[in-house]
Amino acid sequence: MGFESKRTRIKVGVGILVVIALVLVVVFAFPGSCSNGKGFGERAVLGLFSENFQSNLKAKYPPSEWPWVRNVRIFLTWASVERQGKGVFDWSAADAEVNAALSLGVDSILLTLSLPSPIWAGNPDTPKDPALGPPEDLSDFGDFCHAVATRYKGTVDYYQILQEPGWDLDSQAGKKGLIYYTGVCEWSYLGMLREGYQAVKSVDPNAYVASGAMLDEISRTPQAFKNYEVLLAGGNQDFSMKVTSEKDIVAERPMYFNYHGAWTDGTVELGVKEPRTTWYLAEGATHPGFEEWICIQNPGDTDANVMITYMFPGGATQQQGLTVGAHSRSTVGVNDAVGPNKDVSARVDSSQPIVVERPMYFNYHNKWTGGSICAGVPELSEKWYLAEGATQPGFEEWISLMNPNSEPANVEITYMFPGGATQKQGVSLPATSRETIMVNDVVGPNKDVSAMVKADKPIIAERPMYFLYHNAWSGGDTQFGATATATSWFLSEGTTRSNKDDGSFEEWISIQNPGDIDASVDLTYMFPGGTTQPGSISVPAHSRQTILVNGVVGPDKDVSVQLNSNQPIVVERPMYFSYRNKYDGGDVELGSQGGSKTCYFAEGTTRQGFEEWLTLQNPNDTESPTTITFMFSDGTTQEKSVTLPAKSRTTIDVNHSVSMATQCDGVALHPYDYPQWWSWYYNYLKGICAKNGFPNQEIVVTEIGWPNGKPPNFSLEGQRQAIGEVGVGGLVGAGCRKIWIFEDLDISRATSGGGDYYGLYSFDGNPHPAWNEYKKWQSSPTFPDYENK
Repeated sequence: MGFESKRTRIKVGVGILVVIALVLVVVFAFPGSCSNGKGFGERAVLGLFSENFQSNLKAKYPPSEWPWVRNVRIFLTWASVERQGKGVFDWSAADAEVNAALSLGVDSILLTLSLPSPIWAGNPDTPKDPALGPPEDLSDFGDFCHAVATRYKGTVDYYQILQEPGWDLDSQAGKKGLIYYTGVCEWSYLGMLREGYQAVKSVDPNAYVASGAMLDEISRTPQAFKNYEVLLAGGNQDFSMKVTSEKDIVAERPMYFNYHGAWTDGTVELGVKEPRTTWYLAEGATHPGFEEWICIQNPGDTDANVMITYMFPGGATQQQGLTVGAHSRSTVGVNDAVGPNKDVSARVDSSQPIVVERPMYFNYHNKWTGGSICAGVPELSEKWYLAEGATQPGFEEWISLMNPNSEPANVEITYMFPGGATQKQGVSLPATSRETIMVNDVVGPNKDVSAMVKADKPIIAERPMYFLYHNAWSGGDTQFGATATATSWFLSEGTTRSNKDDGSFEEWISIQNPGDIDASVDLTYMFPGGTTQPGSISVPAHSRQTILVNGVVGPDKDVSVQLNSNQPIVVERPMYFSYRNKYDGGDVELGSQGGSKTCYFAEGTTRQGFEEWLTLQNPNDTESPTTITFMFSDGTTQEKSVTLPAKSRTTIDVNHSVSMATQCDGVALHPYDYPQWWSWYYNYLKGICAKNGFPNQEIVVTEIGWPNGKPPNFSLEGQRQAIGEVGVGGLVGAGCRKIWIFEDLDISRATSGGGDYYGLYSFDGNPHPAWNEYKKWQSSPTFPDYENK
């Protein structure tokens, strides 16, 4: 059908903007202009794009027709404004176009902020043309958008962040050589949208910001909508989180996944209360079937220089350095760093306070698949407590011991069983080493067991477990021990859901009493909204007791727990599940000994197969306003605010929270196909929005028109129907309320691909029948005439 020449002309047309002196702003008040008091988001707008308002529309349209050009769209390329260097702006061409539009007496202006970028901002690693891809530093693009919004605040009401990033390197169009964005839209565009959206809103909160259009070619197939599917679902984002609350709260991060499309499981991790400059990771493996990663979050304002020291059995070490940008997160592949077939611990040192977590994914002995995530340990200790542990059928338990000291360490492990029986084991650790103990071999089968680890040097103790629960749910987890007992413990995450949509969950609480006196423990179960339920249990000295939470609170409950004991204890929470009847596994998490006003999560991802959540427990007697800051691997950030009711548990859907829909007022669509299909495109995208939890998300058609081609299919009558009852009429009937038409004027004769009718006027300044259809819409109540600018 030959759509490409339309798009090529856009790129050339933008370049027509010439540098001229600033034109005086002239505002016409045409008869019939009025204001109905609606905000820009509530307005129904039918607009018109011109490649150059000065030489095209104003020169070729008679002044008597100008009042009908009520809403306009203007291109503004980054390179045309800031070409000479960062912060060096030349506004002359842009001002001339804006003032030419204003002199028509328009109601509104849509400004499409587009690439190419200036040469100085381009990323040299971008394939093909660096100027058409994400800049090396996304904040440079944000600064440009901020400058534009500052200059045109009160003049420009609508913004669009890039034109058509969907025609990218891996698009269907791109495979045919039609590339307008030399990144990969579903991976990199959302960072540019975040920067642009937040920059404009910081200057003009009332401005309306739309996304770029993201079809990956003109076809009526699901494949064409893949970018919308991924980014509206919040997909393909790697990030860390910082949670800040007015009161001390407890935060945990559940994640459920299908890693590589093959290994299913879930993990839960308690937030870290404070960044540190040194972290320790006792467990780690790169044996066949194991993939280990280290996630490093730098929440500060200064780049962090990080050194990782890997430690192996016997005392050998290896180092790796990297830089982690401010307000960002970096990921290290341990398999790549140390090679295969290694048991490995790690010490992570940084020039700035950071947060460290270690994701691991595995096919354990080719029988149990899954994954686990554990935060780093900030300090060594001579004593460690591990409340959970089992050698029941289907369970294999290990204890990983890390000695980062320059001298050997002698270790004594005391195993504690229900009822009070104990068993001891001695272990010797060489300097700068890591050793592993298989608990099943030490205590025998069919045991529920806690452990207390004592050493004559400060060390780290961590417990990996692998399992086949109920002979059905396979997985694994790792958890470092507690360095001290306490009389108060908090568990933010917990659920007993059991239904066809959510799947099945079994939640347990493991309580270790290492002391010499029996412990009486009171439990307060906290539910969404603020309702609570009491409970209690007695735990004998030197023993471990287990509570099945499902049996206490009943099915289909999301629940946090607070435990208060008359004796110092240690608390962990095992959970096993079939998540949404698709991902089975389990996880164990150590309780928190108290809340915090700030906590951090280094790991986080919404890549394909990952679903991430955040559970927030407010044990206080009053509500607590809370802010979640997402720190992405591309250096951008995003915030979400929520208020936590008193004595409650609140759940945040993280994938939903980082969706593209949260970073734009409207999702743009360019359905360049036969006009009878325009409403189909609109409805299909509306369905994607609804499926991802945004049924009210506005879809805006920021560019549409009669596509170029050869008669008889493309004729003046066809163009009339496109702008009239078939194309625009179909969109309006489907619910679309913001449409900008491409374009005002035909191109010069003999330069078209087939004598096509691009514009509503001929190149000679004569109206096509489509112009009358456009005027009919502007005369109808569908598109009111708002107060001109």
